[in-house]
Amino acid sequence: MQSSISYQEAISMQSSISYQETAEMEERIEIDIPVRGTFHCADPFIEGRPEGGSDVEGPAIVDLRMNGIYADTMLKMKYSGSVCIEAFWDDNPPDYRDASTEEVVGLFSNDSSIESISVRNRVPGAINFGEPHYTRTTFFGGMITDIPEDFLVIKDKEVKVPNGARFLFLCLRDSYYPDNLGSITLQISYWNLDTDGDSLYDSWEKEGIDFDGDGTIDLDLPALGADWEHKDIFVEADYLAGNRPDTEALEDVKDAFANALVSNPDNMKGINLHVLLDESAPWTETISFAEYYALKNTFFGTEEERLNINTIQAKKMVYRYCLFANKLSINGIDPECPGVAEGYVCDDFILAFGAIYDGVGTREDQAAIFMHELGHTLGLHHGGDVDVNFKPNYLSIMNYAFEFDRWVPTRPLDYSYGKCIDIDESNLDEFKGIGQAKATVWEGPNNTILTDPSGMTIDWEYNGWIDNYSVKMNVNNYTSEGFPSPPGETLRDFNDWENLIYKFRGTPLSAASAFFDDYHIELTTDQIAQMEEEAANIIEVDSPTIQDSNAALSTEIVLGVMAVAAIAIVVAVFFFMRRKKI
Repeated sequence: MQSSISYQEAISMQSSISYQETAEMEERIEIDIPVRGTFHCADPFIEGRPEGGSDVEGPAIVDLRMNGIYADTMLKMKYSGSVCIEAFWDDNPPDYRDASTEEVVGLFSNDSSIESISVRNRVPGAINFGEPHYTRTTFFGGMITDIPEDFLVIKDKEVKVPNGARFLFLCLRDSYYPDNLGSITLQISYWNLDTDGDSLYDSWEKEGIDFDGDGTIDLDLPALGADWEHKDIFVEADYLAGNRPDTEALEDVKDAFANALVSNPDNMKGINLHVLLDESAPWTETISFAEYYALKNTFFGTEEERLNINTIQAKKMVYRYCLFANKLSINGIDPECPGVAEGYVCDDFILAFGAIYDGVGTREDQAAIFMHELGHTLGLHHGGDVDVNFKPNYLSIMNYAFEFDRWVPTRPLDYSYGKCIDIDESNLDEFKGIGQAKATVWEGPNNTILTDPSGMTIDWEYNGWIDNYSVKMNVNNYTSEGFPSPPGETLRDFNDWENLIYKFRGTPLSAASAFFDDYHIELTTDQIAQMEEEAANIIEVDSPTIQDSNAALSTEIVLGVMAVAAIAIVVAVFFFMRRKKI
């Protein structure tokens, strides 16, 4: 007998839930439907039966509100995959067929709870949809499975979400589930206006969020500063007693977002970063992710907001959460690491300024760490869209070379705009540099660290002149710092600002029970101190002019001069001949 399962357990059965947004504001959710999962009454699996198989699972459950889907929203659904029904009835190998030949059944509900598989109407909150679909009795027990409120999913047929619906249950239609194999992915398409593209729907930013649908606004986003024509990012930050961050550092990050050259429908540039520095929690020497979760469950939301569970649930759809702690105690993470995010595109990150050499860090360091880890929650990697680090042509706070101001003191607190050219380590062009007049830094010969304040022509080899030939250098191979990199890579810039992923709702890491298995290595305070020591010996390479380069003009320049000379000779001959004729 299968016991009653919770919403979180049902969600955990899904191997993935992904989200996409298109420029036309059409949104899509992809859900994996367990082929042995159902919300209908079902025969249990009994060990030793010739049909074989395994236990009946729960259905796929979509949290409609979490995805901004309310009553009267029109949904279109289609599904694909490969399934094998009755996989264990004989000795033949499983015979898979296109999942679209099978039937998928849906059910709207005002509640996520589901009863045991022996109960006929397993979903207590089922809502009448108006298009009932009959399901046959179970294969062995002959139990009635039909639920009057369920409906058949038909490809691309529009389905209107009924009043009061909070969840959508989905399962394969079958009379016996334990012997099924394969996978089914169902895609839901719908329209939900988000004019400014910040993942906060226009209705939320204009009116607020009525989480429970009772007509009362549970989270007043306009009052909190949301603007439906200007991008907004919301972060709540709590701190352990004694670990309160420098508010000026937070203001620096807010200014960086406000000054970003990011377009908005109101024709004003920038992103409004709202950081609510809320309250303190009891101090501990170290903090694990389990302890972080416990603190978040206790302190997320203001004291007033925590009096209303609907306000908290609405806020979880909007706010990322940050905890300023002392030191980390996480498997795989160095305790001297001053910050970590739970992954890429997520809603949780921890800053541990107690790990910094003086237990606090400078205003500049705090701002850098906060913006770096926030960047991870917005989908940015250490190389923009990849994990290739220390790229001299990726001028971003996400790049360890520029996260702190040790190597390039003039570096701005900024993400990259993707304006640098690609550089091929096996064919470096010293005349082109990184393609921008910006200061950069790279690994030179014999583990020297070199910097060039101009970035336009770069003496990569540090041999005193700009070479006419291509140069081979592994320019991001920082072995002494513990970050080796293979030679011969093509290093590319990335436009961070234009590729921020604002929406964390619906991602696996946004679930309250998400397992932190997507760690990424961050700089430790020892490595930061080493970079500071190395900064004293960093070599500033003033790229020589072409005249200083042993008179070695580039092939392009020589050919250009010859071409101009040739044209001048032709013109002179033409006028001479014309004059002679006259």
